[in-house]
Amino acid sequence: MISSLLFQILLILFTHLAFGFDLESKQNVALYWGQNSAGSQQSLGDYCESTDADIYLLSFLYQFPTIGLNFANACTQSFPDGLLHCSQIAQDIQKCQSLGKKVLLSLGGASGAYGFSDENSAKEFAHTLWNTFGEGTGATERPFDSAIVDGFDFDIENNNAVGYAALVNELRSLFATSSRQYFISAAPQCPYPDASVGDMLQNADVDFAFIQFYNNYCNVGSYFNWDTWQNYAQSVSPNKNIKLYLGLPGSATAASSGYISDLSLLEDTISKISSSGNFGGVAMWDASQAFSNQINGQSYVSHVKSILSNCIGGSTTTALTTTSSTTTSSTTSCSSTTTLSPPSSATSFFTTTSSSTTSSSTSSSAKVATTTSCTTSSSATVAATAVTSVAVGTLTTKFLTSATASPTVSVGTAHTDAKTTVLQNNPWTTTTTTATTTSTAQRTTLQPSAQPTTTASAALAEAVSLNALYAAGKYNGKETCTNGDIACSASGEFAICNFGTWVNMVCASGTTCFASESSDILTIGCNFASQKEKYIN
Repeated sequence: MISSLLFQILLILFTHLAFGFDLESKQNVALYWGQNSAGSQQSLGDYCESTDADIYLLSFLYQFPTIGLNFANACTQSFPDGLLHCSQIAQDIQKCQSLGKKVLLSLGGASGAYGFSDENSAKEFAHTLWNTFGEGTGATERPFDSAIVDGFDFDIENNNAVGYAALVNELRSLFATSSRQYFISAAPQCPYPDASVGDMLQNADVDFAFIQFYNNYCNVGSYFNWDTWQNYAQSVSPNKNIKLYLGLPGSATAASSGYISDLSLLEDTISKISSSGNFGGVAMWDASQAFSNQINGQSYVSHVKSILSNCIGGSTTTALTTTSSTTTSSTTSCSSTTTLSPPSSATSFFTTTSSSTTSSSTSSSAKVATTTSCTTSSSATVAATAVTSVAVGTLTTKFLTSATASPTVSVGTAHTDAKTTVLQNNPWTTTTTTATTTSTAQRTTLQPSAQPTTTASAALAEAVSLNALYAAGKYNGKETCTNGDIACSASGEFAICNFGTWVNMVCASGTTCFASESSDILTIGCNFASQKEKYIN
């Protein structure tokens, strides 16, 4: 009986080890939940039973500093003062956490009354969050009862960046008082820098960036700017280990643009960007869309999880050994082996074998030792398999400058090619990037920029002239356009010529499309609206 009970306990621990959230994994899937955007939303607990997602973001705390919550059909009960009291969500949070999922509370959203007038009010609100949803004890009303969220997500879309860096830094100081691990995430629009959370991303320790590559001109495609965000992670972010997530709609009805129905394109995209050490996985809006969207009898979120496994996969063998097991198995592999020995005198241990390039390391407390070698072992085991991989690459970049009058695409050939697309609108400076990599490569998209002028006044005059055309709805001022030409619409949308027709794309919140000048270079694209008046009469 004791042996059977011990085995069951270890099996539960093993399940969490094999399928629980792993911060360093590149195969994580994050889903927003709570707004029932597909009209078929299931309970949070039901979704968490699937192994296809690892992080759930409760959407939304849409009003603050005075707290207002909305979870569509998932919560209708409230406290006497009107604040939602979501006991079922509370139970589901604890269920999800027991299944190895992370559950964060998302603040903001596309609509809502939120924001701060100064940093002090933001710092005060950090304590409100901690007391109401964390381990604090100063709140009389807790919407999720005794359940504690694993952190907070900032989906701020109102173009007011005041206070969020101070809020996160204050939260970090509160997190430090606990032994529990908490996370901070942000959901910026793909145009960089984001008008709402850009300051927070530059001045606070953020764990995840769920970058919205939808409803923007920088969606996956010709203008995909993953490299810009990768540069941010390596050069700007206070957390150099920040994990970047490819943010996508969960179906065609989840967003006006950016949904990738072509699974081969999605796999190609992920294979290219996942070589980055900052890649963390895929985030989707939202759970109701991603689970109900069926392709060949399989949910979209399941396809995404499979693609992540395929793109980032090798083979992993995980074995659970107990003193009471009687079934033996033999495993031979050439990989990393990590052995965890409990600090107590327990009669069991875990051995995890996985593909890795990590060098030997040790850790105290749990007595973790990691070695890399080809080994053959035979032991009493309960075995399971999973999929992981390591993509290793080196990138060499060369730049050439020339004047040209047509779009240029150059491809550098190595084991895998990296493609650079340069957009031009007579005359442009053409920048050609040649990439050499040992395994995978990234697509690099450069922002269109004009040929340097002899004086800043000439570039400024050109920007003013173009903006006058845009305001009049004349795009580039010509009767026709050529593939690859870019301009702006009268309503401030970014415009691209596609087979002789202008295609408009909405800029991110807080930005608008216009021509501008910087360092004698003319630039056309989405930029902060507050900067536009310098380039109009």
